[in-house]
Amino acid sequence: MTHPIIIIASLLTTIRSTWELSHIVRKRRATKALKTETKSTYEILQRAYRRGLLLEREFDDLFERLMCAEAHNNRIALREVQTDFQAILAKVVGQPVR
Repeated sequence: MTHPIIIIASLLTTIRSTWELSHIVRKRRATKALKTETKSTYEILQRAYRRGLLLEREFDDLFERLMCAEAHNNRIALREVQTDFQAILAKVVGQPVR
């Protein structure tokens, strides 16, 4: 007969392993989503720059901040870049470009 402590320890180990695996999966999904969103934002920035809606220094500043946000997996910084970009476009054309 198995000792109850061994059964409990085995159960706790299983629960912890499952939690760690789900944590890793969530983290990878979030990183992948951030990378996709960063790419999309970069394409929108490029499009606006080519249309002449952004100055070169504005584009460079937003691009640098965008790359920093991606490098640090910082979704808040990405949102700030998107918000600043929308504010610049609102000044220039009065409406966002998509």
